[in-house]
Amino acid sequence: MKTYNKIILLISAFFLFISCEGELDQVNPSKATEATFWQTENDFNLALTSCYTPLKNALNGGYYGTRGVMLRIARADEVEFRNDISEVYTVHRFTNSNTNSLVQGMFYQIYNALYRTNSIMQELEKKNFSVDFKNTVRAEALFIRGYYLFVLGKEFKDAPLRLTASQDPETFPLAKSTQKEIYEQAIKDLTEAASLLPMTNIPGKPTKGSALGFLGKIYLYMENWQEAKNTLEPLTRTPYTYRLMQDFNWNFDEAHENNEESLFEILIEDLGGDDVWGNGENINSTQSNTRPKEYAAAEVDGWYEATPTQHMMDIFLKEKDKEGNVDYRARMSAAWNYEGCTYYMKPFQEVFKDKLDTHWILKYQNWQTLEAEPSTAKSYINERALRFAEIILMLAEAELELGNIPASISYINQIRERANLNPYGGAQTSNAVKEELIHQRAVEFFVEGERFYDLRRWGLLKDELQKQDPIRATNFSDKFYYFPIPAKELQTNELCTPSDGW
Repeated sequence: MKTYNKIILLISAFFLFISCEGELDQVNPSKATEATFWQTENDFNLALTSCYTPLKNALNGGYYGTRGVMLRIARADEVEFRNDISEVYTVHRFTNSNTNSLVQGMFYQIYNALYRTNSIMQELEKKNFSVDFKNTVRAEALFIRGYYLFVLGKEFKDAPLRLTASQDPETFPLAKSTQKEIYEQAIKDLTEAASLLPMTNIPGKPTKGSALGFLGKIYLYMENWQEAKNTLEPLTRTPYTYRLMQDFNWNFDEAHENNEESLFEILIEDLGGDDVWGNGENINSTQSNTRPKEYAAAEVDGWYEATPTQHMMDIFLKEKDKEGNVDYRARMSAAWNYEGCTYYMKPFQEVFKDKLDTHWILKYQNWQTLEAEPSTAKSYINERALRFAEIILMLAEAELELGNIPASISYINQIRERANLNPYGGAQTSNAVKEELIHQRAVEFFVEGERFYDLRRWGLLKDELQKQDPIRATNFSDKFYYFPIPAKELQTNELCTPSDGW
């Protein structure tokens, strides 16, 4: 069951308070301002909760919101988007400009959250709360800020690094910091957060393991293999209790949320109002998302915005399991015309009588519990932001880059065993094991928002795009490795310069 509901329900109230300006000189007791809000421990808990809502903003670039997920998967080779949502489609086809509203939305959602975490830490220093409470608040604020900084560097490369909350116009102009500087600040934040966070926490709140997991991921992105190993390896043994779920599909349904494979989840809940396109902060916004409705076929009342590419299907079909079946992860991630395939509780061939050559996304869909997606478009499946499977495969990569091939294979075999595959039997060479690692990550993390960044950091993006769609590959140039600093930021921040190539 999902918890943490009461705090989620108070998000709207908090933002109604701080956004309202009194028209009379007297203080309205039902509304709060920056001057009157930061009084109690509960105020700080509400403020911390507010830091997660920019992640879920549906239409304006929330990283785990409907359109934010689309932006993250659109640039890889795993799905084909149809020309329905222009801001997504231009990103998908590498024809977007620095005026793309969704990319701009993602950029400002990041800074929105940074402002909030900075405000919390600045105001916290002024209070005489207990040391324990201050450490609890600071730990979570640092975790959130460190995570958003990682996203900032990962998506925009060089960008302004704002570490204070200020409404003084003189502080608004700020030159870009390098990606390395942004990552280094994220490392500093997550390291301190890990030292203060608890081993366990309520769902939706970070733990020591959450912070270490993202910290290790940043080291991996920076190709600091030894630090990645040093950071991630402790997560595989006591006192940590993370493990791979017996059933891979339990990571993408509502029934098995917050399980032992999950290091951090974004709560998607049946709360709030009826506006699925709200920002999560006004009183009529839902706390749900529309991911299943977006990708389901029209035959089950979906909007069929994207489907697996043939290139991805070829990857899925590359290897059979011990019983001669297609990789279980593929069968739980996509639907196509094979014997026994079901789609929204009916045989595939019954649903797609005249479209038997099509294939459809299953991961994060309601295909095992509903016969069709509801007209409300609401879904309540939590977004798994970091899974133990990724810790295992990041360790496999770190060990491989450090020259420890047997250790790398041992980690890969944990993933293969869960998928009912035979142990790795290929050549024990760096190149061969790297190919196996690339394959495992492609299958394991389909539409989880990892593929583009993996191919980019491995230098394989252009080649895989060429295999998937030569026209897309022709459109691609080096500037598309990162999103551009939005035109709006360049217009309002005179010290900020355009991204490389833009």
